[in-house]
Amino acid sequence: MDPVSVVKDNADYNKRFEFYTSLGYSEKASVILSIFTYGGRELKMLIDKLGKEQVIDKLYAFLLESTQSSPEEAVREYFRSNRPEMICDEPLRGGRGGGFFEGLVGGIANLGRGKGRAKSMPDGHGKGNGRVMEELECTEPAEPARGLPPAAMYAAMPAPAAAAPVGLSAPPAGGVLPGQLQEASATDSYEEIEEKDAKSPLTAPTSTFRMTTNTASMGVVLNQIRKGRSVDISQVRIEELLNYFDYDEESPSDEECFKISTQLCDTGDNRQLLYVYAGAGGRVADHQNIVLLLDVSGSMSSQKIVTQQAIATVVSRLKKNDRFSLITYSNNDETVYKGFEIKGEGDKEDVMGRILSIVISGCTNGSAGIETAYDIGKKFYKGDGNNQVILITDGDLNFGITKKDGLKKLIEEKKKTGIFLSVIGTGLYNYKDDKLEVLAKHGNGTYCVVNEQEDVEESVKKRYVSLTNVVAKDVKAQVEFNPRYVASYRLLGYENRSLSHEDFVNDKVISEPYGAGGHGVALYEIVRNDGELKQELKYQTAVLTDSDELCTVKIRYKAPLSEESTEISKAVKAVSGDKIGGNAALAYFLYCLGEKLRKSDKLNKDDEEYFDNMIKDGAYLKLPGGNEDKIKLIAEYLQ
Repeated sequence: MDPVSVVKDNADYNKRFEFYTSLGYSEKASVILSIFTYGGRELKMLIDKLGKEQVIDKLYAFLLESTQSSPEEAVREYFRSNRPEMICDEPLRGGRGGGFFEGLVGGIANLGRGKGRAKSMPDGHGKGNGRVMEELECTEPAEPARGLPPAAMYAAMPAPAAAAPVGLSAPPAGGVLPGQLQEASATDSYEEIEEKDAKSPLTAPTSTFRMTTNTASMGVVLNQIRKGRSVDISQVRIEELLNYFDYDEESPSDEECFKISTQLCDTGDNRQLLYVYAGAGGRVADHQNIVLLLDVSGSMSSQKIVTQQAIATVVSRLKKNDRFSLITYSNNDETVYKGFEIKGEGDKEDVMGRILSIVISGCTNGSAGIETAYDIGKKFYKGDGNNQVILITDGDLNFGITKKDGLKKLIEEKKKTGIFLSVIGTGLYNYKDDKLEVLAKHGNGTYCVVNEQEDVEESVKKRYVSLTNVVAKDVKAQVEFNPRYVASYRLLGYENRSLSHEDFVNDKVISEPYGAGGHGVALYEIVRNDGELKQELKYQTAVLTDSDELCTVKIRYKAPLSEESTEISKAVKAVSGDKIGGNAALAYFLYCLGEKLRKSDKLNKDDEEYFDNMIKDGAYLKLPGGNEDKIKLIAEYLQ
């Protein structure tokens, strides 16, 4: 068969092909990566037989020589013909993520409980590192509870459609049985959100919080909308929704690490909106030491396509002399690449070919993988470079350290090495957002969620520099309000990121990092005093200055390897606000979208009127930043 024709004749393959070519991969590599996806034992067996060097070329030649009608059938026929050798090569075991025929043999007896005996794990290009673990038993729920059919049902199902990439012989196209996805979502785990009321500057003169550039919440929301699932308040973190979108803001100068922009707008009778934008500079390290930590447990089987695209994006950004390591983990961790030095473009395609031989199987011992990742990161540490662990997982940690407090302690100890941890979350169900938030926050890294190719393009490809190049850590914000002009204020969002007044100047209190070019947005709803101070206290009398400032915005941060903070500030004059427009209009509309998604009662009549007017005449499509398609998807979902 002609591999190029196979790709061009199939819309799904072709979409993936265009994505891989946009990353800089050759036509041949893009064709193979569009057709083949890591995860299945049939593909692993084929690659093992062909040889793990120049995998892309060998798979391409394999397809050219095949007389089968599709790539899927070509791999399955090869598997059937060579299966006796495979039986001798490795014990069969059931459970999700295993091969098609393996599931038939072992899946029924061991349904949903992936057992496995660890072998010596390769160190870079096949050298064993000697780590061997005892046989472990996975206690993940049985497959039907996750929305995946039991292995015994595979035999009665048709082969996947041509659009389903070859690699993982698991569920049919679509990945789930009808009606099970909504039920399975009950096992998702998010930090609870309790919306806050307004505060008086007489009793709470400052508002202090951990500033963030994270966008993970928006990735979750988009996934819920695409899958026709309801959105819960705990999934909507207003600040991360605001951060996900682009604004027409100037970047900091070369001399600046941060740039604070503010905008004060009138939104109704005696009410104002304060828009705060904190953008980071675009410093990028000359050298990279990237350690990719990949969850290959059974719960990741439904997300292999988007995960491979995220991996390919990370690998595509490597440059000459950069170091790349890859550790996979399930029952145990396995080192696929250890400090591999990139010498040229061909090395990146060799890496992606090798990744195709990875198998998805077993339960999730994430803490063991983290230990190994940091050990390798330290060995190849670049003092003048970017040292980063990137974890790709659904957060379903069910072996090793599994509790949030234990993960927090582990990752806080590891970040002392100067290596930071960023998280790429992915998962259609049983997603553990609360654990991934803990890992990213305490690991001095950023956190995003990807579930479709569009998510990878937005959160990994477009924002790769911000994801991997930390320019500041422990970033905190504090806004001090003048009670002469402010009767009350309410911070919109940041419910789970609030800090005490004293925490702002306490360098021992950790916060969150900023990546190069990253931005964070905060909004305040303000009720004006207009210079008249109303105080009804018996024993206290307020003594106010004659300042004409409404408030002062302060940002405090540390350099990536420093433990001393730097502070910058910007005062906002107490003047009549502008008519709502520009970046503030975008943020205001996004806030309204967020509260609508939350099904909240926090929108007042002015908010509702603004939202309705923006929807009614389509003005929201003309907001700055070029976000029309993404905003439209949410707006139409709410209508």
